[in-house]
Amino acid sequence: MSKRRLAVPGAAVAALTLAALLLPVTGAHAAPPADSCTQNWSISSGEGYANGKSCNYHTKLVGTVHDTKADGRCPYVRGNLSNGGHVDSDWAGGKGKSRAITLYAPSNTHFTSVSMRYIGC
Repeated sequence: MSKRRLAVPGAAVAALTLAALLLPVTGAHAAPPADSCTQNWSISSGEGYANGKSCNYHTKLVGTVHDTKADGRCPYVRGNLSNGGHVDSDWAGGKGKSRAITLYAPSNTHFTSVSMRYIGC
C-alpha cells in the first residue's frame, strides 16, 4: 500500500509539471506589429548603390548599401528628416561589401528623402 501512495503523488507532480509547461507565460510580450512598408527607394553614386523600403509612414528606412569600387571611399545612406536634420546609416566598406541598414526617424519627424554619401576608409 505504501508503494501505491508514493505512485499517486509522483503522478500528480508529473501532471502539474506538464500543465505548467502548457500554460501561457504570464508577462510575456506580444509580438510587435508588422511594419507597413509602402514605398521602395533606390539610389546610386560613383562609390556604390543602395536600395530598400520606406516603412511606417516614412518613419523607418530599411535596406542595404553596397560598395562597388576599390577607391578608398565607403558609401552610406543619409535619411533627410522633415525637421531639417538627418540620420546616417553604417557604411559598407571595401569593394564588393554590403551592409544591411535600418534608420529610424526621431519622434514627431519623418524621412523626406534619402541620399548617398561616402567616407574615406
